[in-house]
Amino acid sequence: MIGKRELLLAGPRPMVARPPNPDTASAGFDERVVALIVGLAVLACAALSTTSAGLFSTASHEPVRIATLLALTLALQMFSVRVYGRGSVSVSAIGILASAFLFDTGTTMAIAILAAVAQSIRRRSEFHKAVFDASNFALSAGAASLVFQALDDWRLPAAILAGAVFAVVNNGLLCLVMSFAERMPWTTVWFERFHWARFHFALFGPVALAATIAYQQVGTAGLVAFTLPPALMILSVRQYLERTAAAVDEIREANTNLRRAHKDTIAALSRSMEAKDLYTRGHTERVAAVALGLARRLGFRDDELEAIEIGALLHDIGKIGIPEQILHKAGKLNEDEWALIKTHPVISDQILSELDLHPFVRQCARSSHERIDGMGYPDGLSGEAIPLPARIVFVADALDALTSTRPYRGARPMLAALAEIREHSGTQFCPHVVAALEELWRKEPGTFGVEPARPVRVA
Repeated sequence: MIGKRELLLAGPRPMVARPPNPDTASAGFDERVVALIVGLAVLACAALSTTSAGLFSTASHEPVRIATLLALTLALQMFSVRVYGRGSVSVSAIGILASAFLFDTGTTMAIAILAAVAQSIRRRSEFHKAVFDASNFALSAGAASLVFQALDDWRLPAAILAGAVFAVVNNGLLCLVMSFAERMPWTTVWFERFHWARFHFALFGPVALAATIAYQQVGTAGLVAFTLPPALMILSVRQYLERTAAAVDEIREANTNLRRAHKDTIAALSRSMEAKDLYTRGHTERVAAVALGLARRLGFRDDELEAIEIGALLHDIGKIGIPEQILHKAGKLNEDEWALIKTHPVISDQILSELDLHPFVRQCARSSHERIDGMGYPDGLSGEAIPLPARIVFVADALDALTSTRPYRGARPMLAALAEIREHSGTQFCPHVVAALEELWRKEPGTFGVEPARPVRVA
């Protein structure tokens, strides 16, 4: 059994750089991004297949009109501008909506797809981005066309609603895939990159309807007359974005530096506690590194990961209230001394309660000495009642204690320490966290300061 004092002292071990996280190394191919792109592509193909009869009929009877609207849409798409290097904004929606007001749904979707393909070729987009753009345009155009056809008796309200539906579907899907790829909230993407243009999007439907009426009554000249002003407007938008993009990047860099300084300050605070004891030097940073790897394996992301890392760094901050002679005692603690030791999680929680921190931080500080069987402290929690971040830190803390040198014993080898933790899975430790620990050891041994084994080359 891992003794009570196994988790109190830790010995020196060389610090190593953290290995890159394989889950974020290819953030552009996040599983959610892949699932979204594949799902949209399948849905767009099914919708286009369903409406293909109307497409073939329109193409045979009105090829000139189709060519004119396609040329208009492609021309408007050429005026698109990049939004902070991620995605683009254009007024090609006017051409697509005009197509929806003149043609059937299948023809409208086909024009939208060709516009997206032309844009991808011009920008030399990666294949998965080109597939997403084509699917997004097709579904947005199809939804707008169906709305307009359903309300065709009230042309102006129908055009306004169709334009709104196009904008919601198009921008909604774009914000969603960006939020998945960049691991940012959907609302953050919207307010940062597209919120400013919401009134422009609302006007696309009426402008497209006016352009359609002008085209029917005057011809191509009328169509151009109503679409040229929005094209010029988007050029002014480009200038605006170029000036604000630099400011946004500066703010992001400042926020990143601030978060880094915040974390460095916390790490320095934890090191100041360890400086009084040779045998705990580097302990919290090693625990934080392993806890971070475990948290990734268990599905935590972004702010949650950072909170667990900070919680691991600060989980023993309450020992500042424990007399040094007790912390450094080489022999067995008596009942009074052990009762005093058990108060340090509460002290940690009290110290951190005054700070504006993620809830996970205080969970790690207060509950990272609770056992699955309810025999831990300070609250005697058991099973799922113990917050998962605290269970993660408990396992990482135990592993470092076992593999570190103590005044009264040497460090255990890593495999022996893992075997001992596995033996107490379900009593002291959470089985899910123990399974994640073993997987982390197999796949990312660098997290523990161990170099991956290299294959031996046979002559």
